[in-house]
Amino acid sequence: MIGCKSEDALEPKMKNNSIISIDLFNSVDFVQRNSVDEGEVTIVGTSNKFFQSAKIKFKNALAGKETDWQSLTVDPVKKEFKGKFNLKAGGYYPQIQLYNDNKIETDTLVKWNVGVGEIFAIIGHSIAEGQQPYIIENFDGTWCKIVNWKIEGANNNFWGRLAEKLKVKLNMPVKIFNTGLGGSNSEQWAKSAYGYEFPKILYDWKKRQPYIFFEERIQNDFVKSGLRSVLIIHGENDTALSENEIVESTKSYIQKTRDLLKAPQLTFSMAKSNSGSGLPVNLRVQSAQKRILLEIKNVIVGADLETLSGPQFRWDGVHFNSYGLEVAANRWNEALPLSYFSQTTPVLPVK
Repeated sequence: MIGCKSEDALEPKMKNNSIISIDLFNSVDFVQRNSVDEGEVTIVGTSNKFFQSAKIKFKNALAGKETDWQSLTVDPVKKEFKGKFNLKAGGYYPQIQLYNDNKIETDTLVKWNVGVGEIFAIIGHSIAEGQQPYIIENFDGTWCKIVNWKIEGANNNFWGRLAEKLKVKLNMPVKIFNTGLGGSNSEQWAKSAYGYEFPKILYDWKKRQPYIFFEERIQNDFVKSGLRSVLIIHGENDTALSENEIVESTKSYIQKTRDLLKAPQLTFSMAKSNSGSGLPVNLRVQSAQKRILLEIKNVIVGADLETLSGPQFRWDGVHFNSYGLEVAANRWNEALPLSYFSQTTPVLPVK
């Protein structure tokens, strides 16, 4: 886990067409829609041809509303163009025209899609992160974006399937940051959020792991993209904690996240998650999760995963098999009905 970096930070800086190159680091290609189904995307790029002015329109490919031609700000010396544009919720491809002496030099439909839709982040342990070889890869990767850690074993889990179900239901693109971290529990997330000591097993509290990885996402990604809500899957790794420790730990990392985003209204959806047995340790987790829903503002019940117990769903009694992944995606989809999106207040990108 040492030196974990986000996938976005490791992507190539430029997305190249034969003539147009998009600066991926400085562009913002996917944003959370606001209450009137709009969002502002940012495009920055260069061309290998000289040009004096430039225009752009956004061709809708998934719902949305195609725009008229709009001017880009240009620097002819650097052969650079840039601009910010407000779009209706949907998925788009930008079309860019470069001009010399008021004549079109080139007209390019860029092979780089942008979206205004719904964005989620994940907090949790290995069930949230996903465990090889049980992962779902066959989903619409164009309009269902899953962003994973660049660490060994990071994968799409069942989040791609959930994104696809939400895309169909909402008729717009969906992006999910899979920021679950295997082997973690609620107490480690809470103590590392504030730099408090805990026994080192997989994570180093002195480096504020595991929460620091999530905090880097907040600072580098969520402030640019915005966020609908955070989905929590904790429980199976919380059995060694007391009921109060589970409740207070959850309260702590939720408060830290809201403080960093300056979003006291940010919604957290917490799965009913444990191995489902009637053992006292699981009953304690269930009781704590019920209290969390009552005691922490803007925390609502997420997917019912605790009833997915036994070998039909879990290959080792804890982690989901292929069938379990499909059902888990269904359960999360059920926990995010249309009313969820009208009753929750998203965090919008920082201007």
